[in-house]
Amino acid sequence: MSAGTQPVVVKIGGGALAGGALEDLTGLLSGGRRIVLVHGGGQQLSRMLDALGIQSRFHEGLRVTDEATLEVAEMVFAGSVNKSLARELNDLGVPAAGISGTDGPTLLVEPVPGLGRVGGVTGVERGLIEALWRGGFVPVVAPLGLGPGGAYNVNADAAAAALAVGLGAGHLFLLTDVDGLLEEGETVATLTPEECEAYVQSGLAAGGMVPKLRAASEAARGGVEARIVNGNTKGALAAAIAGEPVGTLITEGVAACKQ
Repeated sequence: MSAGTQPVVVKIGGGALAGGALEDLTGLLSGGRRIVLVHGGGQQLSRMLDALGIQSRFHEGLRVTDEATLEVAEMVFAGSVNKSLARELNDLGVPAAGISGTDGPTLLVEPVPGLGRVGGVTGVERGLIEALWRGGFVPVVAPLGLGPGGAYNVNADAAAAALAVGLGAGHLFLLTDVDGLLEEGETVATLTPEECEAYVQSGLAAGGMVPKLRAASEAARGGVEARIVNGNTKGALAAAIAGEPVGTLITEGVAACKQ
């Protein structure tokens, strides 16, 4: 499969889409690219949990998920967030179909020790994704997976990385609200997976950047070019695919440098 025909996986947050990098999708689709979007929705979930009086707890950027939290997570991720994003994409001219990783099933998981109903992806089933592609749709995937005893919460960055590797993607874009990994106010242009972990262990990367770096590292080890990109920047995806230096690139066999 040539680089020009490999799928593109994009991980987005749970917020509005207009005015940013996702406006590039219509151009990518017209060029024949097959695209999958994976979304988060942590802020929406936290608000709903607060409203229900359920405490949110995190460990290294990952949400600890008990049974009550999982029930709300499935309602928020596979329900309101997923369907709202699919509608917004359709408004942008992107034919979108919302699913969760439990549909198909698409994402097979095993429990992550110590995090309750949080799953680590162990397998990707391509059938439903490929059926949607054949129908001309962009799958919009909620971060849930199927494992022992039912559904599990899956970190959206990790889910996107697993899908990128499992689908043989050429690019994984992890969209955020900054220009990539920042060090002393500057964007770190390139990292190896080993350097990503060094940033985590040193504390220079923290919070939500930790799962992004680790997910990008997993994708890079699986042969996918992974980038952490500012999702508010229109043209960022098209520029990166065209080979321009955008965001922070995580790939095997490079030395870290700054833009």
